Parts: sequence; structure tokens; C-alpha cells
Amino acid sequence: MNEEFKIPSFMRQIVILAVVLVAFLGMKYSSEILGPIFLSIFISIIIYPFLIWLTKKGLSYNLSVLVTLVGTLALGAAIIGFLVSTLAQLVKALPNLTINPSGFLAQYGNEIIKFIVDHIPVSDSAGLIAIGTFLLFSVIFLVYELPQIRTRLIKGFGADSPTLNKTFELVQDTVEYFIIRAKVNFFYGIAVSAILFVFDINFALLWGLLTFVLGFIPYIGIIIAAIPPVLVAWAKYGIVGAIIMGLFFIIINTVAESIIFPRLTGKGLQMSVYVVFVSLFVWGWVLGPTGFLIGVPLTLIVIRYLENFEETRWLASLMTSNEEEDNKKKND
Repeated sequence: MNEEFKIPSFMRQIVILAVVLVAFLGMKYSSEILGPIFLSIFISIIIYPFLIWLTKKGLSYNLSVLVTLVGTLALGAAIIGFLVSTLAQLVKALPNLTINPSGFLAQYGNEIIKFIVDHIPVSDSAGLIAIGTFLLFSVIFLVYELPQIRTRLIKGFGADSPTLNKTFELVQDTVEYFIIRAKVNFFYGIAVSAILFVFDINFALLWGLLTFVLGFIPYIGIIIAAIPPVLVAWAKYGIVGAIIMGLFFIIINTVAESIIFPRLTGKGLQMSVYVVFVSLFVWGWVLGPTGFLIGVPLTLIVIRYLENFEETRWLASLMTSNEEEDNKKKND
């Protein structure tokens, strides 16, 4: 009579997975709000190490905060201004962007251009300014609050809290991943802009910035970023120009992902290729375009959540990759 009632193991698995599913559905129906909020959180986490770096260089904490916030405001305003002015010029130029109908596969190229023009709202400057302004000030306020949030968490959970320590480790892993990814993407953007300048492709800086942003989407981001420059090269130089431009993107992608990225990080995403690929579309469905950009760290969060429960630890192991451990064993 005094025995404790224990929930069967399979029922606990169902409950935990049900919580994950309900959370996904809740985020899906509030994606218009959550998307920009999540994006601002991740941008803030990336910027925060710069503040810490300034303090280590000898600046006072208050001065480091001021420099970081002013720098973020200036950079964000410059990017928003650049996008608004450049997209306005792009909207004017799009009607004249056509591929010579007599060229090889020109019909398909013009259909792709028409699809992009009809389905991507590049002329929505007001929406861009609104979202950009929200992100900018959200990032500024959150960067200012981050140290206090950390202090409050430690005070509330205790410095020895396993849950809190795991959270800090996850944040650190996310910061490291995004910083390394940003360095690689910076190489992408500079290389693409330089090549486009050489070949006199219009809006070279815009395509370079697009490459930098879409580089955060594993596997398919660079492919998407290559489409506009390839189409412009096709319209300007014919199918041969499009092929050459496509080859340049392949070379840049190979150098960045096979040489630069492995040298900057001693570990990979620790997720199977299939999980990374599928997670992009799952988070894209849940959060819209923002989900593609931050799908990898969000999936890591889900994996860490599943690792906390014995009943779902097998599922977390299934989603991770042990390639590094396997390689170490082979080398030994």
C-alpha cells in the first residue's frame, strides 16, 4: 500500500516526446514573433564575446559595454541602410534582367528569374526596415542585459547546478560554432564579392553579403547564394559565363569547407549529416526563414534536452555522430 507508484518507462518516453511535439507546434503558430526573437538572441550571444575581449584588453567594463553597443548600432544601421538602398536599385534593374532567348536553356533561366521576382519581396523596404530595427535594438538591449542574466541564473539555480552548467556549456558551444562559421562565411563573402567585381557582375557587395548570411545554412546555403550571381552572369555572358561562375562557387565552397573550416575547429557539428539536413527543413517549417539560419544550434538544444532523460538518451545518441571517436580509435 505504501509502495510508490512508478510511471512505466515507455510512458515517460511518450510524455517527453509529446512535450517536444507540443513545443514545436506552439512555436509554429507563433513563428512570426519567435523567429526574430530567437535570431536576436543568437546574434547577441555572438556579439557578447567581443565585449569580454575588450575587457581583457584593459578597457573598463562600462567602457567595453559602451564601445560594443555603439559599434553594434553603427554596424546594424549601416547594413540596414545598405540593404534598403541596394534593394531599391535591384528592383529597378530586375525588369531588364533577361537571358537571350536564343541561348542554350535560356527559357529555363528566364523562368527561374521570373519565379524569383514573383516570390521574393525584395521591394518591401518598409518590412525590411521594421524587422531590421527590431533586431538591432533587441540585440543592443540583450547584449547589455546578458551579464545580469547570467548573474541572476547563478543566484537562482546555484553555481553548482548541473542544469545551469550544461546550459552554459551549450551556450559556449553555440558561440564557438557561430564564431567559426562567421569566419568561414567572411571568407566566402569577400571571395565572392572580389570575383564578381572582376567579372563586372552588378550588385557584387549585395551578393557577397547574401553569401555571408546564407553560409550559416549547412550544405544548401551556398547553393542558394550562388543562384543570383549565376543568373546575372548568364544574362550578361551567356551559358558559358554561368558555368564559369558556378565553378567559382564550387571552388570557393571546397576551399572553405574542406580546408579552412576543419583547421578552425577541432570538432564538427557532432550531428549526423542526415539530421543536420532534415533539421533545416523542420526548423524552416516551424520558424520560417529564421529556422534555416539557426536550425543547427536549435537542434543541438533539442539533443541536449533528450540527453537529460534516460528514456530518450538513445534518441539523442541516434542524432549525433561519433566520427571523431571512430577516427581516434583507427589512429590508435
